[in-house]
Amino acid sequence: MFVVRDAVPDSLRSLVVYKFSCAGCDACYVGETAKHFSIRVWEDYFQIATPISESCRDLCSEACFSILDSAPTVFQLEIKEALHNA
Repeated sequence: MFVVRDAVPDSLRSLVVYKFSCAGCDACYVGETAKHFSIRVWEDYFQIATPISESCRDLCSEACFSILDSAPTVFQLEIKEALHNA
């Protein structure tokens, strides 16, 4: 017998590589986190929003963040982040 599991919502996924794409310009950022994705989005949004221009800040939201990849360990996660940044 096998167990069928519900998919984990993106906001609760951890060990992911993610991308922030500015809605107002061509700026983007790729990062990784072992935390829940929603926690990292909240942290990064306030860190990223500070240096960007007023017009971009008004256009950006949580929708500007997306998950690119995932890994079972932090070591593999760091490798995947490096590959996405290459």
